[in-house]
Amino acid sequence: MADKAQNNTAPPAVTQTAAAAQSLVASSTNPSAISTDPAKYSEIGMATVFGACSGFAAKKLAKTGGLIVGLGFMSIQALVYADILKINWPRVESIIIGPLDLDKDGKLTTKDVQVGTARFIHVLTTDMPSAAGFSAAFLMGFRYG
Repeated sequence: MADKAQNNTAPPAVTQTAAAAQSLVASSTNPSAISTDPAKYSEIGMATVFGACSGFAAKKLAKTGGLIVGLGFMSIQALVYADILKINWPRVESIIIGPLDLDKDGKLTTKDVQVGTARFIHVLTTDMPSAAGFSAAFLMGFRYG
């Protein structure tokens, strides 16, 4: 009989899982035991989803823009090579670099890219509940998109 009594007891892992489930049920009825409320999770989730989607879209736009600029440059160079068109490249460079030189040092450098990226992220995260979640997800969407 003693053997039958021992066989009816649950294994330690099941007992611990049951105790954890009871603890979870008990804490869910006591709001002070929960450190974050569901609204914050939804805000973080929304910012993360929007960040990933924005990063994905930004990468696709950058690729498309690169394709258009590259094809345009190759077309112009083909016309120059065929002696149909003459381009003043120093003038074109000054026209293009003017608006892209964000730190106004007269050169297009990595600092200009950093300033542009910071401005872009600032515009996208204005009034966003979780700018950190948005930014991290944006980078992930841009990298893997």
